[in-house]
Amino acid sequence: MPNFFAIGDLLASILLAILPRRISDRIKQNTSPLSVYVLRESMKLKCDKPRMTKFEGVFATLLFDLALFGTSNPVINGIIYLFTTIQNSWDTPFKNEAEAEHSITEFCHRLDIQHEPWIWEKAPSKYASLNDFFSRTYTDDHFPRLGAGMVIAPACCTMQIYNNEETMKSVLIKGCEYDIDRIGLPKEDLKSYANHQVILGYLSPSDYHRIHSPITGRCTHCKLEGGASLSASVKFFGGKFNILNENKRLVIVLETNEGLRVALVIVGGVGVNTITFEKSILGKEVQKGQELSAFRAGGSAFAMFSTKPLSMVKELIEVADRARGDHVEVQVGETLAGTPKAPLHAIVDK
Repeated sequence: MPNFFAIGDLLASILLAILPRRISDRIKQNTSPLSVYVLRESMKLKCDKPRMTKFEGVFATLLFDLALFGTSNPVINGIIYLFTTIQNSWDTPFKNEAEAEHSITEFCHRLDIQHEPWIWEKAPSKYASLNDFFSRTYTDDHFPRLGAGMVIAPACCTMQIYNNEETMKSVLIKGCEYDIDRIGLPKEDLKSYANHQVILGYLSPSDYHRIHSPITGRCTHCKLEGGASLSASVKFFGGKFNILNENKRLVIVLETNEGLRVALVIVGGVGVNTITFEKSILGKEVQKGQELSAFRAGGSAFAMFSTKPLSMVKELIEVADRARGDHVEVQVGETLAGTPKAPLHAIVDK
């Protein structure tokens, strides 16, 4: 793993030196720190959240942001296939515990993953492969507590919130032929989903990569869409790749006793060849915070829709009303909204 990172950074540095200034400036912009509001810290603005490594920045910008090789042809499809094959090498078992300890420690340092104190369920030496660690979970005493609100964050991620789908399209999704009708959502609720809040969440490679139920409700829909797709990077929803319509994605709909339906579209990014989930949840009651799925390698994302307006916490209402696509960092389980009938505008979990 160290050699791979070193080679990648060297190649990225060489390309940055010879690429036209217009392109190199775009790469530098994409690798610059991201400014995010931190919900658990009363929306404190943090200006140093890493977007991506130099290696990621060069190739993600060329391939997915600027789409210099197009979006669907033998060349770009072959590149994505090759990258996915390389990512699959993360399933290669470690030879021994010493190798596991070294590789996992280096991985944590490289991607700025929490490691002091160690909060994950197994010691570094006990993981079988990089993918085993990538889909890790917390120890019981370090798992973030569930908020009191009706709707919680389904993942540790950076979110963007829009008051409706039209605002999301006008602010963010401009470069492709996206259509809500092609996501895989049940047809009977499409109008309601389009008219109410849309939450997009991006999980960076350093994040905890399991997705949990945002509400308590019965699962009325659970289906994998685009199973054979070669997924594009989820870092650029505003680019030319139609991520919500064409990436591999799992669509889950949960319905409360009050008739609110929340649709969670779990999207795999480039290199993600597996979204694990249990089909057996269909027709069953799912508890708020219950694990729904996990990713194996690569960045990933989700989109969340609802059939009724959600009473978002005050800080998130302000973000949505600004309609600038501001980023908000959340932990899994943090309260996002109360019920439509009982607002929790003043509540932010501490």
